[in-house]
Amino acid sequence: MDMKQENTTYLAPNIVMVVADDTTPSYHGCYGGPTPTPYIDRLAREGIRMERGYGCASLCCPSRYTLFSGQYTQRSRAAHEQVPADEPALISQNGMLDIDTPTLAKLLQNAGYYTGHIGKWHSRFDTTEFGFDEPRMPEGDPDNPEVDACIRERQANAKEVVRTCGGFDVADRVQWGNIMGRLDAKVAKHNPAWFTDGALNFLDTAHEKGQPFYLHLANSVPHTPDCQLSFGADHRYTWGGKLEEAPHSHPSDESVLERMRAAGLQTDGPIAGVNAGQIQIDDQIGILLKKLEEMGELENTIFVYTADHGIPGKGSCQVTGQHLPYVMSWPNGLPQGRVVHDIFTWSASVPTLAEACGVSFPEDHILDGPSVLSALRGQEQWPIDEAYHEMGWSRSLIKGRYHYIATRYPASVIQQFQKQEEDISKVGTGLFFDNMNAPNYPSFFDTDQLYDLAVDPMEQKNLIHDTTRQDIVADLKKSLRAVTDSLPRPFPDEPDHFLETEQFQTMLVRRKEEVQALKHYPTKAVDIAHTWFANVQDPDVVA
Repeated sequence: MDMKQENTTYLAPNIVMVVADDTTPSYHGCYGGPTPTPYIDRLAREGIRMERGYGCASLCCPSRYTLFSGQYTQRSRAAHEQVPADEPALISQNGMLDIDTPTLAKLLQNAGYYTGHIGKWHSRFDTTEFGFDEPRMPEGDPDNPEVDACIRERQANAKEVVRTCGGFDVADRVQWGNIMGRLDAKVAKHNPAWFTDGALNFLDTAHEKGQPFYLHLANSVPHTPDCQLSFGADHRYTWGGKLEEAPHSHPSDESVLERMRAAGLQTDGPIAGVNAGQIQIDDQIGILLKKLEEMGELENTIFVYTADHGIPGKGSCQVTGQHLPYVMSWPNGLPQGRVVHDIFTWSASVPTLAEACGVSFPEDHILDGPSVLSALRGQEQWPIDEAYHEMGWSRSLIKGRYHYIATRYPASVIQQFQKQEEDISKVGTGLFFDNMNAPNYPSFFDTDQLYDLAVDPMEQKNLIHDTTRQDIVADLKKSLRAVTDSLPRPFPDEPDHFLETEQFQTMLVRRKEEVQALKHYPTKAVDIAHTWFANVQDPDVVA
């Protein structure tokens, strides 16, 4: 765990952050999974791996808000536009960056950094301030010159939003949101090499400029559609228009399948899709590491690999939606080969990177996590002992080995419940992914939940009424209250009494029966994640 010490004038470090879309630690070799990820494993060997890293919101938009701003989504203006001011904030796909939102990129830009965003955005949807509609992909055959021109215009609009709201000098190859909806089949494909080519172009320009740089590279993989379904496609078709030739930075699609077979992994289905996407991200990281070495910048680059949220548990406060990979390497500034077993949250990512680069946020910009830079260097005690998560009408807190989840429906939703005689699914419950999650978590609909992660990492047994753990429940409620009191919206201590009535319980029974009969693709992914979580999780780590 030796760390190189600078004996000369401080040199501002570069940052390269690579973000996966929908993954869990179980799909990485360095976390004990079967997926071949040699370059991510190398980052872990040469840097630091967070064993207990937790995101702050388990959906794309709110998670990315935290990775850009260092704040919980509830502080976003957009989080307050859907509900009355006296009700809890509804956390959904509403963590939008505004033009005046301080971000890490803006700070670094003002400090002389060359900043760039490549890839998936999914961080702002309100484009009215820019005088144009949301830059989604138009309908029609992209070989039609008029459609291609429209695609290019939309790409230019998207770039302007990203540059302005994010604080980037360069916004390139912007994928506005998910690959779904009304896209032409030629474009509705994953194209990670297109992103990687853009990242290499950015690094070339940064090297020419001689400035420290910050590259934020956000992937569309391994999110659905299953990544292997994009193999063999004509990758000239992109969200920026049709290219003259296909991207060329990555190994062939077939080579990904060959490595999956060699590792004994299946090549069909949703789990295969996640493995395929992870291997492509690993290829991307290997390409970037080689480029940084050629530039002579690898030693002084903070290289971060992480994800926005998990696959099982997505859209909820369940632990599998928030437990994520986080690997950080900085040869000039951090120890090598360290595994951190303390709690780390995504709200600490931005403060840590800002301190490493010597920049500070405005005094009126609240950061919801501390910097852990000195603790990573062994210069002070670890400053984090709990992880807060917010999703829908639910809030949760992980502390030690225990996880507490509370769901508090506001009065407006309770009134909707009261008007429904049978169908609870017609009410905006704020449990957006109940179709996916309820079949896997027996107490998913319980308003209060307590889990002992040391013995029940899959959260199958709700201990909230266990008489031997009421002191633990009280402590977790107190800690959660301290966090929610610091945030803009109220969050009640207790659920509304209507939820105990026969009317609501009858509705809830029907809803539980409905979701149990549903099949959703992540169910199989839950199995593999749960198996890994149960086998790898060390009770002593979370004690």
